[in-house]
Amino acid sequence: MGRHFGIEKEYSKDEIFAVLDKLKISQEGLNVLTHYDGKLIANTQVSKIYEVFDFPTFAKEVVSEIEKYFTPEKYKLRITKGAQELRLIGEDVLINDDVYQKMFNIINSTDKSRALSLSAGLMRMVCTNGLVVGVEDEFEQVRVKHYKTKLPDKVVKFIEGLSNFDISINKQAETISNIVGKSVSFKDIIKGMAFNKDGLVTSTTSLRMRAFCKKIQSSQSDAIKGLSVEQINLLNNVHIMVSEKEKFDKEPTDIVMDAYKALNLYTEIYRNYDSTVLKRETNRIFDLLK
Repeated sequence: MGRHFGIEKEYSKDEIFAVLDKLKISQEGLNVLTHYDGKLIANTQVSKIYEVFDFPTFAKEVVSEIEKYFTPEKYKLRITKGAQELRLIGEDVLINDDVYQKMFNIINSTDKSRALSLSAGLMRMVCTNGLVVGVEDEFEQVRVKHYKTKLPDKVVKFIEGLSNFDISINKQAETISNIVGKSVSFKDIIKGMAFNKDGLVTSTTSLRMRAFCKKIQSSQSDAIKGLSVEQINLLNNVHIMVSEKEKFDKEPTDIVMDAYKALNLYTEIYRNYDSTVLKRETNRIFDLLK
């Protein structure tokens, strides 16, 4: 059973609960069984220290609790084999003339594919690209593996912190606003993105760079217009140029970018990913824009 996560539905607690009631998670010995609508959709062997997390019950409790702090308008719910994700999307927040929406997200798995993740953040609705901004030491994200010694306490702490939802959202909005009007060097972003501590480029960072360069030229909302032939060549070949760090440092061509636009271009790459990935990549680009 799978649900397309790109589809938003009008918020309905009853509809969400009806779907969650079809999901049953149980454990037999060292096997975690996931049933949906009476059918077995995942059977995963686990260790003795694994803690089964009752996602349906918890999600229903959180939906009822979060309504005290913001008003969901739409939702997305995905149940695919051993993975579950619920996203609540709410009120608008205006930043730099762009519309963001408050978001609450729960991710879980019963097949060990991912840790339990609970997060709150802002999503930019232009071109539907996602953005989940991190604020240090705030409640807005919990990520914990399914271990008996860790899972319960962190979940309780997160629920207790929901009263700070608007405080966290306001800090995230301020974090975004602080880069509005700033300029950044494309080459500086690439150097921070490409090279590890040993000055080497990995296959993962190469793919990340190429995706970013493609968005700079093709984004429907934030593409940079009027690029010179040299700048286009830089974008199309940067993954090759960075093979030698010293040589790339001496490359004369650069693109001075608006920092806010750079943020949007980069996060647009991950607009269809779950919030754990969105948050990680948002933090990555923010580190390069500070």
